[in-house]
Amino acid sequence: MALVYRVVRQKYADRPLDVAGTRLNGGRWNPPGVGILYTAEHPALALVEILVHMPQVPYEHLPSYRLFTLEIPENSQRMVKPEELLPYWNENTYARSQYLLQDWLTKPDTLALGVPSSVLPAGINYLLHASHPQFADIRIVAESDLVIDPRLRNG
Repeated sequence: MALVYRVVRQKYADRPLDVAGTRLNGGRWNPPGVGILYTAEHPALALVEILVHMPQVPYEHLPSYRLFTLEIPENSQRMVKPEELLPYWNENTYARSQYLLQDWLTKPDTLALGVPSSVLPAGINYLLHASHPQFADIRIVAESDLVIDPRLRNG
């Protein structure tokens, strides 16, 4: 089994495997209409991926978060390297990157697709496809409050 990490707002902590948000709004790697679960190879990367979307939010106004450790079946993932992607994969707008993985989004041949983080390209985010049969095999093995050190926001 392999471990991945997911940060979830406290108000959604009762449904950490829910993909309704990405299905409705899309994300970097998926257009609206396709639900995938965004996870990371390490808790710190999962946190950075959340904080990058809230640069103007003062520390005292950050929402409360939970950190989930998820266990996915071994051999249920494959990697996509940056050099396999078109050069615009990490643009700040998602209009083009949402379709780079169209084949996998349409017909997921594996549960988890490892992709480079646009925030920290040496890091790996794992996209978990909710339509893949192994999605039901994901297990939550740990859950905890995510305490964000104020120094990350106030320098």
